[in-house]
Amino acid sequence: MSQDKVGQAQRFESDEENRTAALRFAREVVETRGHPSDESFDAVREAGYTDEQIMEMVSTVALATFTNYMNGTIDTELDVPVVEPTTR
Repeated sequence: MSQDKVGQAQRFESDEENRTAALRFAREVVETRGHPSDESFDAVREAGYTDEQIMEMVSTVALATFTNYMNGTIDTELDVPVVEPTTR
């Protein structure tokens, strides 16, 4: 993925409207600790995602959160370059 695309994803943006909706939904899942609003569900559905795809998004957020917690807890040695988060 290009650096530009990585930067966009870190800002929860995309050149594709449906991908932006998915990224924003995932951000809300994280920020609300798994309690996204009805409006957020509506927006991601209106972008064309099925309920099955939405549950995959939630599962991906949960898995990433789990692995982050586990790796933080056991102090896993990083073997990839560290990417600093961007600000919104």
